[in-house]
Amino acid sequence: MDVTGSAPDGAQAVGATLAACGIDTVFGVVGSGNFVATDALVRGGARFVGARHEAGALAMADAHWRTTGRIAACSVHQGPGLTNTVTALAEAAKSRSPIVVLAGATSAGMTRSNFYLDQAALVTAAGGIAEHLHRPGTVAADTVRACRRALDEHRPVVLNMPLDVQASTATAPPDGVSILRPGGRPRPAADVVAELAQELLRARRPVLLAGRGAWLSGARDSTAALAERIGARLATTAVVKGMFTGHPRDVGIAGGFSTSTAVETLESADLILALGATLTTWTTRDDTIFREKTAVVHVDWDPTALGRNAHVGVGIAADVDATVRALLTEVGDRRSTSEFGPLERSAAPTVPPPSAEGTCHPADITARLEELLPAERSVVVDGGHFIGWPAMGWSVPDPAGFVFTSAGFQSIGLGLGAAVGAAVARPDRLTVLATGDGGFLMAVSELETLVRLNLDALVVVYDDRAYGAEVHHFLHYGSGLDLVRFPQTDIAGLARGAGARAVTVRDRSDLAQAADWFAEPSGVLVLDVRIDPTVVGPWAEQDFAGH
Repeated sequence: MDVTGSAPDGAQAVGATLAACGIDTVFGVVGSGNFVATDALVRGGARFVGARHEAGALAMADAHWRTTGRIAACSVHQGPGLTNTVTALAEAAKSRSPIVVLAGATSAGMTRSNFYLDQAALVTAAGGIAEHLHRPGTVAADTVRACRRALDEHRPVVLNMPLDVQASTATAPPDGVSILRPGGRPRPAADVVAELAQELLRARRPVLLAGRGAWLSGARDSTAALAERIGARLATTAVVKGMFTGHPRDVGIAGGFSTSTAVETLESADLILALGATLTTWTTRDDTIFREKTAVVHVDWDPTALGRNAHVGVGIAADVDATVRALLTEVGDRRSTSEFGPLERSAAPTVPPPSAEGTCHPADITARLEELLPAERSVVVDGGHFIGWPAMGWSVPDPAGFVFTSAGFQSIGLGLGAAVGAAVARPDRLTVLATGDGGFLMAVSELETLVRLNLDALVVVYDDRAYGAEVHHFLHYGSGLDLVRFPQTDIAGLARGAGARAVTVRDRSDLAQAADWFAEPSGVLVLDVRIDPTVVGPWAEQDFAGH
């Protein structure tokens, strides 16, 4: 691709190659070190979404992947532009999100530059993959390799672009570039399938626990069919909430957001088949779901994911859907010995107790919003003490409609950026962000991005005037709570200043002020929900364990 009418330089070749690879969306903050490459990508047909902060830009690209399954790019300046992404980069790496990050880099030998940093070491430490433009003649190949590694290894890849290589004359990308590699999905060995099928049929209380790997492999239907065939119950990790909604054997989320039914099911299981689930301490409730005689089998396409949990007895490196379909064939019409029957659904949820005057009980306001919101939605949940109420109380159409921004790294402040990414990627679904006042104010600059792009989004701020998790954690410490409490902020006024519509909610009746918006959502609505700061979420005990 010739952008300027002459042979392209390295930066232009990067942008042209990414466009040829099919990258159609790039989020970023543009500086001198990434301007030309980003411009070339846009000239190649990609949409550019300008963020106000680099962490927000990377969270946007991450949410784009989670809601669509399509890889996006993030573009940042060298040095501080890249360091600003680190928290979002670590979250994306832990959540196995493939993203291509374009990062300017100082020229070879320029160690005295103010922008100099060992960027490869930084990226590696955050869990990402560091790639480089090596020389002018390899720019196209280097760029294609970065895209392929992101998809093959399901991690963010930072393509470091030294300024001298960017400025050198480069070879244009060849026509017909593809970042998709041919080949079938890895299948498990026949003898392994036969043995596992026998164990599943012998189990009296088998549970199929699906994670993001199961969803990405397209294993929803096959896993549900296997559960029916062997009498197993179904559970999911938090990040794939909604995968089996409505199925009579679904107990919902495994982990800190479990219902009592899910806890009883998992703690009584004699065989847990983890399908593309990383089995973190959060998912396993600090490993309390494992009993002495619980057999644990883990299937994941990534061999490095196997064996991270010491309770796993058998690890199978294979595609989840291919494995489950092989098990269905092997099981055939044989009868299982499972004692699990279909679930009996509970009656109406418990009504929360009254809250302090002038505040809402978070469970109550969450339930009311569930009634008001359309079913087609993308729910984005930031980090903080409040997270369980929206995670447990709001439904989603499928796992692509649930973006949990603190699933991997338990950070706060990535929610607003992720909301932009979700709204850009899925305009057919209303984006609903749940955030705390701490996370909201930490990243408030991206509220302007939501408004500037004229996106349709609801931002619900669970406002307890504090870093609530720390307040509840150290409530009986005896001193120091003023370190994590703040004066009341006029969040609604701040939101109006950014151009959003806003309502302060002290009681569910205050939602009537936005009845027209809920009837026909348009633009950005911010709800500053003043929640009772004394209410502690039932998931907090595990959160406070320090994991």
